[in-house]
Amino acid sequence: MTAPESGASGRIRHRVEEADSAHALGNPGVHVLATPRLADLCDRAAAAAVTEPTSHMRIDIRHLAATPVGDTVEIDAVLEAVEDRRLVFRLSGRDSKRDIVAGRVERVLAR
Repeated sequence: MTAPESGASGRIRHRVEEADSAHALGNPGVHVLATPRLADLCDRAAAAAVTEPTSHMRIDIRHLAATPVGDTVEIDAVLEAVEDRRLVFRLSGRDSKRDIVAGRVERVLAR
C-alpha cells in the first residue's frame, strides 16, 4: 500500500434533512444543520480524500453560519500533511449562500 500524498482531496455534498437539524438532536425549534452533523460531514470528506483505510483521530472546526433544512452543503477536504500514519486535512465548506465551516481533521492510516 502506498502512502497518500499531500494535495489529495475529497468532497461531500449533502442535502440537509430534518434528521440533520439541531431540532432533531435535541434543540427544539432550531431547524438548521446541527454542528455534530456538520462535524460528521467534515470527517467523511477527509476520509473520501484517500483510498487507504483510516480512522478518525481529531476534528477541529468552526461552524460559521447556520444552514436551513432543505439547503445543500458542500464540504471539501485537502490533505495538507502526511506524518508517518497521521494525515492532516484542511477543511472548507459552504451552503448555497455562504461559507459555513473551516478547520482541520486528522485521521490515522489503519496499517
